[in-house]
Amino acid sequence: MDQKTFDGIPVTGEAGIDVDAVIAAAQFKNWLASMDRERFTIKSVHIQSVDKFGPKIGFIKFKADLADARGKFLPGIIFMRGNSVGILPVFTCKGRSYAVLTVQPRAATGRFDFVEIPAGMLDGSGNFAGTAAKELDEELALKITEAELTDLSGLAGLNAGFYPSPGGCDEAIRLFTFTRAVSEAELAAMNGKCTGLLDEGEQITLKIAPLDELWSIPDGKTIAAIALYQRFVAGA
Repeated sequence: MDQKTFDGIPVTGEAGIDVDAVIAAAQFKNWLASMDRERFTIKSVHIQSVDKFGPKIGFIKFKADLADARGKFLPGIIFMRGNSVGILPVFTCKGRSYAVLTVQPRAATGRFDFVEIPAGMLDGSGNFAGTAAKELDEELALKITEAELTDLSGLAGLNAGFYPSPGGCDEAIRLFTFTRAVSEAELAAMNGKCTGLLDEGEQITLKIAPLDELWSIPDGKTIAAIALYQRFVAGA
């Protein structure tokens, strides 16, 4: 078993795991830097699995031996995937507002046709708005500048984003929106369009839905986005 020490903490890994690569990964460093070391005691970390996207580390699952200041055990099983962005594209047509949603397989849900707003993982640059614009291009084939995006998270004071699953995942999501007027023909052409990066396993179909129907979609970031949109944009 490979064992290293990082910032005074023993770090081990299952057979075949490059512990040095894990502790050098930005998401692991960011997690450790964010820890309240006065209230969390990190006795050790054991890396259980690592998934790579090409040469780059993507997902890390590990178990941290944690205790509070009194030495009481704290749960420490963590799935680390890094931060991401979600974008609520709003199209207006003949006085009505519509959202452009993605429909794609999501194995964790067991659904092949899971509906959600466009989203993507941060590329490590820390540029949330740039990543949002890139995702719109990749998933909607829609060119948009960063200046056209409205930072919904920032309007709510959630400058670091929100945590959809803080019980076991480090991911924080920042939400953006933009509004564009389109014709009926443009709206119809987008509905049902197939997009996504096939070489990355994406099978995405676009779906147009009235904005007021998003509340019935069982996706946390979608519900958060429409709530923030109605609070800070539509109601402004």
